[in-house]
Amino acid sequence: MTNTIRIQDNFTPFQLVLPLDLGMKIPEDDELRTYCELMKGINLESYFTKQSRLGRNRKNRVAILNVILFGFMTDIRSTRKIEKACKTDIRFMYLLGNVKPPSHVTINEVINNLGESIELLFLDIFKSINKFERIDTDITYIDGTKIEADANRYTFVWKKSIEKHKFKLNEKINKNISDVLELLGEYNKKFEVKESYESGELEILRVDLEFIVLDKGIKFVYGKGKRKDPLQRIYEKYQEYSIKMNEYEKHLKIMGANRNSYSKSDYDATFMRMKTDHMKNGQLKAGYNVQISVSDEYITMVDIYNDRSDHGTFIPFLGKYKELHGKYPIKPVGDAGYGSYDNYYFCLENDIELYQKYNWMKKEKERKYKNNPYLRCNMKRDELGNYICPNNKKIKHVLTYSSKRIKYPNEIKQYECESCIDCEFKIKCTKAKGNRTFTVNETLDDMHKTVRDNLGSKEGIRLKIQRSIQVEGAFGVIKEDMKFRRFTRVGKNSVKLEVTLLTIGYNLKKYHNKKHRKDEIIQ
Repeated sequence: MTNTIRIQDNFTPFQLVLPLDLGMKIPEDDELRTYCELMKGINLESYFTKQSRLGRNRKNRVAILNVILFGFMTDIRSTRKIEKACKTDIRFMYLLGNVKPPSHVTINEVINNLGESIELLFLDIFKSINKFERIDTDITYIDGTKIEADANRYTFVWKKSIEKHKFKLNEKINKNISDVLELLGEYNKKFEVKESYESGELEILRVDLEFIVLDKGIKFVYGKGKRKDPLQRIYEKYQEYSIKMNEYEKHLKIMGANRNSYSKSDYDATFMRMKTDHMKNGQLKAGYNVQISVSDEYITMVDIYNDRSDHGTFIPFLGKYKELHGKYPIKPVGDAGYGSYDNYYFCLENDIELYQKYNWMKKEKERKYKNNPYLRCNMKRDELGNYICPNNKKIKHVLTYSSKRIKYPNEIKQYECESCIDCEFKIKCTKAKGNRTFTVNETLDDMHKTVRDNLGSKEGIRLKIQRSIQVEGAFGVIKEDMKFRRFTRVGKNSVKLEVTLLTIGYNLKKYHNKKHRKDEIIQ
């Protein structure tokens, strides 16, 4: 009888299989092929800040950075997921070459080491794409969105609340200041009484009181059944005042002049009203204002701001744009959030055309607005420039002044009706008790006319349509397709680094999709 059982002691199912080159197994239409095509000629080593050569040899940072950029291109942004992909995905193995798969700590260190040079990396990759796409950067579409910060929701500090507590603290200090002044007078020490104090002044007062306590030999007592000396009570009270004042000044310094709030777990984040409100109660969340510009579907610039509104970000954003690209865009198209006197004046000063809406531009097209005779814009004017109200009374120019809220040179004229008493149109014309008054900025009126002419032309209509498609479409892809709705890093610089890597990945993915879309059309 023969034995039919085959015994193979040295057999293993995981035998060596050729080819050894992983690149041969990657399809020609894969994202990796596009990535390698665009990254030719870009020296990634030049973007790292120099470090000491002491200690053990570091890993190949260029290979790790390639893995990071390709991860952001393929929506793998977590350092732990990139670490896993380096062990399981042949595309990441191919980029690493002979480098041992890095840990998530090493990947994070490489990202942090980029620092401010991330903007230069963004620019060089954009230029590489521009060689194939010929992007028209003279026309750019600007918009902003609010993205939640990596901060706890109930860590807010409000400016008005701090100022209120600081005001009450100054009142407490002055309430019993007479006793303190008597003590200081005994030792020829002075303290200036004010309405508002600084922590440094209170600290000097505390040191003087401590000197008096030591000189009189008073021993501090604590606990139940022990009576404190009146001087100890005064010293402890003003010591607490000094600590509190220092705390309030620290809060106000962190917020600065242009913010009304900040988060204790991320000092650079401001509490804002987000578009997505899951509780539907208008709850504020800590976040950042992300501004981007888009040309021919590619993101040309990205920046982070603490401002809750868009109009204050327009000028600094264009300044950053010029630093990066070496020129201002000729036609920056924006929505009504960017339409203000300062922004328009800045554009005209730098030969930038006005394609930014203003707040009531849409309302001006309504029939109700056009047919309202009580609105200033619909009133007739005489030869001297006076407005004529519906009751044929003159509204004359009475005053000229400059507004402090506007940074650039401005001239505002105030007009007042000659008489609104017993006027049959008074109820419809004005709610004021006296004569009707209004202010006019003629320079701003001319700017609004230019904006209406530009956006009302065929070119302007085309640009308005493209703005809603391109820049809002870019935010739609980032939030919905790429699932990016909250930052994972803390601090403005770290957040800027994260969002710049995100936009690099967006541009790489956009080029890959457009390239293969064209190939499909040709076939």
